[in-house]
Amino acid sequence: MPRKRSSTKSRIVKAAWNLFYKKGYDKTTVEDIIALSKTSKGTFYHYFKGKEALLNSISDLFDSKYEDLQSKIDPDLSAYDTLLYLNRELFHMIETSIDVNLIAFLYSSQLVTKDHRSLLDEQRLYFTWLREILEHAVETGEFHPGCTVDELLKIYAMYERSMIYDWALCRGTYSLSEYSGRLLPHVLDTFVHGI
Repeated sequence: MPRKRSSTKSRIVKAAWNLFYKKGYDKTTVEDIIALSKTSKGTFYHYFKGKEALLNSISDLFDSKYEDLQSKIDPDLSAYDTLLYLNRELFHMIETSIDVNLIAFLYSSQLVTKDHRSLLDEQRLYFTWLREILEHAVETGEFHPGCTVDELLKIYAMYERSMIYDWALCRGTYSLSEYSGRLLPHVLDTFVHGI
């Protein structure tokens, strides 16, 4: 399991997104973020050029959730149940703490950016931990040996991105975690039986 890392940057990101959800993006100030994250102005500007730069930190927020889950997850869970758990917890966090309009804006910005697309960065904790889980499942035979880890990782990540996109497109009119809880087992069943 990847080593848990806690950072000042992570605290700033969590504080910012908490405030964006509670106060709205426009009403949140850099000073609010600094106060909630218990950092200094210099520290804030070391990591971010301004409040707008935090809009590109959605992947940091997702990874921060994964960091929190690392210490809580039962290490004896199967890969199948681990993936169900991680998905449920991440999606619950998204639907209860991130404004759906910000999610929509962030996802659309990933389509047009010429810069780094953070949601596809395979160096993120999200991808490294998922890769570990999938590698173990393929090695132990829990997932079909005819499937490559790269293929499974791509399908799983694509599934999650598409679920979040659709939820944002529908303006959050349904429970993301509940809907995914009904659909994800069908995806994981293909991992077990082969694609």
